[in-house]
Amino acid sequence: MISYDSSQADLFPLHLRTAYVDLLNRLQDLQTSHTMASLGSWSLFVKRVKANDYVYAQGRAADGMTRQVYIAPYDDAGRALVERFRKVRADAASEKSAIVMTAKALRAAGMLSLDTVEWRVVNALAEDGVFRVGGVLVGTIAYRCIVNLLGVKLLSASAVTADVDIAGKTVPVAVIPEVVCPQTALERLEMGFSPMMEADPTLYGSRFKAREGEFKVEFLTPLTGRNPATGQLTEIRQLGVPAIPLRFLDYLIEEPLPAVALGRRPVLVRVPQPARYAVHKLIVARERAKPFALKAQKDLEQSFGLQKVLGKLDPESLADAFKDARKKGPGWRKRVDAGQEAMRRMFG
Repeated sequence: MISYDSSQADLFPLHLRTAYVDLLNRLQDLQTSHTMASLGSWSLFVKRVKANDYVYAQGRAADGMTRQVYIAPYDDAGRALVERFRKVRADAASEKSAIVMTAKALRAAGMLSLDTVEWRVVNALAEDGVFRVGGVLVGTIAYRCIVNLLGVKLLSASAVTADVDIAGKTVPVAVIPEVVCPQTALERLEMGFSPMMEADPTLYGSRFKAREGEFKVEFLTPLTGRNPATGQLTEIRQLGVPAIPLRFLDYLIEEPLPAVALGRRPVLVRVPQPARYAVHKLIVARERAKPFALKAQKDLEQSFGLQKVLGKLDPESLADAFKDARKKGPGWRKRVDAGQEAMRRMFG
C-alpha cells in the first residue's frame, strides 16, 4: 500500500456530509415505503435463508393468497431500515420534497452528479428495481457516487458521459423470487436502445446501445472458472438478462453499499466498497491492452484518488481490501503489485 500525504484529502464540510447521510437514509426509507404501499397493508419481517437473514414484506395479495416479497439483506443497514420503518411511515409527498431540496443543496455545494443521459438511464433502471434485487453500479458513474459517499472532492472523476455498467450475480429464487425487466425500462426511455450484436449468441441482450451516439448499457457478471466457455449461457437470473462474464468482478462487487446518484432527482443505487474499487482498478489497469492505454491511466487515477482519501478516512478498510486481494493467489498479488508500481511511476 502506498503512503500518501492524506492531509491533502479535501473533505466537504461536516454539515454537507451529514446531509448526504440523511438523504441516503431517506431514499432507503422511501424505497421501502413505495414497496409497502404497492403491497397495501403488508408487514415487514426477517426471514432466514441458508444461514443468512433477509428483510421481506408479507401480506395477502389480490388473488387472496399470502405472498412474500424480498426487500433487502438483513445487515446493519437492513436492521436500521426496519427499525426506522417500524417507528414511522413518513408521508411520501413531504419526504420527496425534503429529498429533492437536500439533493439540490449537495449539487450546488459541488458534489458530483450525472449528466442528463446518464441520469435518465440510471433512474429508469432503479425504478425497475434493478438495484433493489442485486444489481451493482460499476465503472466511472459508480466512481462519482463513491466519491460523494466518502464526502470528498476529487478531480479525477471524468465529466464525460460514461456508459452505464450494471454488475451482478444470480441470487437463488429462495432469496429473491421476482425477476425485473431492465430491457423494458430502457425501451420506455424512447432513446432507441436495442441489443448489440455479439460474437457469442448466448450474450445477445447483455449490451444495449442508444440510437444516437455511442452510449451503452452493459450487464456484467463474475467469471467462474478459468476461461469463459463460448456458447455457455451466463446470466443474472433476477435481472432477466444474459451478462458478460468478467474475471476479478466477484471481488469488486462483494458486499456492495447503498449510495446516491445525484442528477435531476437523487436515485438510490448500489456501488462497490470504495477500498475494493481502488484495488480492483489497479488490477484491471494491468489487464488493459495497449490500445486502451487512456482507460488504464484513468483506472490508476481513480485508484490513486481513492487510496489517498481512504488513507485518511478509513485506512483499515483499505488494508483489508489489499489483504483480501493478495490472498487470492500469486496471480492476484502480481497484478496488484504491478498496478501499484505503475501508479507510483505516474504520480511519484
